[in-house]
Amino acid sequence: MRTLILYPSDYFNIRKPDPDYEYEYREAVRFPDLMAVFYNYDEFAVTGRFKFYPVDLKPGPCIYRGWMLKPDQYGYLYDTLLEQDVRLVNSPEEYRLCHEFPNVYPYIKGSTPRMTVFRQDEPVDWQEIRKQYGRFLIKDYVKSVKGSDFPAYFDASYTDQQLDGYLERFKNLRGSLFDGGIVIKEYVDLAKVQGRTNEYRAFILDGNVLSVTANSNQDASRPRVPMSLVRQFTGLNSHFYTVDFAELEDGSWTIIETGDGQVSGLSPNQLVFPFYEGIVNRG
Repeated sequence: MRTLILYPSDYFNIRKPDPDYEYEYREAVRFPDLMAVFYNYDEFAVTGRFKFYPVDLKPGPCIYRGWMLKPDQYGYLYDTLLEQDVRLVNSPEEYRLCHEFPNVYPYIKGSTPRMTVFRQDEPVDWQEIRKQYGRFLIKDYVKSVKGSDFPAYFDASYTDQQLDGYLERFKNLRGSLFDGGIVIKEYVDLAKVQGRTNEYRAFILDGNVLSVTANSNQDASRPRVPMSLVRQFTGLNSHFYTVDFAELEDGSWTIIETGDGQVSGLSPNQLVFPFYEGIVNRG
């Protein structure tokens, strides 16, 4: 039975992959055991309905390779496919586990910076945050904001009023992508050379390491994340997920992020053919 790989389609032609996923698609279809399927992401975003090509999907396992979906959107996609006897590799519960960081935090606590979670309608106790953290960053359940002048971290010099203002600005910057609630996370110093951190992304599939690749355009001479550390986190309650590791200034390693493997991008310069070869040979 072939595994379906579901890609977002080109905006103008549902029979073609979106340009962002065209190279992945071309490598994937080189394998007879894989079959490409497309869906109209833009139409889904507007109408809330999925349109697939081909229309009559062949029953079997499926892996989604596309942009992030909120948990309720993923759940709807999962149920829609299941009506045609197509089963995504991760259940909605498995998707939520690694997609929303507070869910996975208990499994990796001690190997990632400390964090405090506030529900979306819950005010942040800045006085308590200042007691717990020397420096901290603001994010939601999934992402922080990058590519803007939003501060990389905050400390005790900020007043409650200033922090409340930044909190509202954060929500506005995230906009419709805002997910879950607010996460206050301990800020740690990452090792840098010429402004570049040393990060690695590990894809885990069915409890096995699918790939571990440099994820921050770092120099090839930088230390690699120890495989012994990567293997410690191959048993999370999800079939397909990613764990991002980063080197700290003192030479140790920390987990900075996790993600569902279906919506996590490949690392810069990652070889695509071996990635799909690993999917085919997963057992």
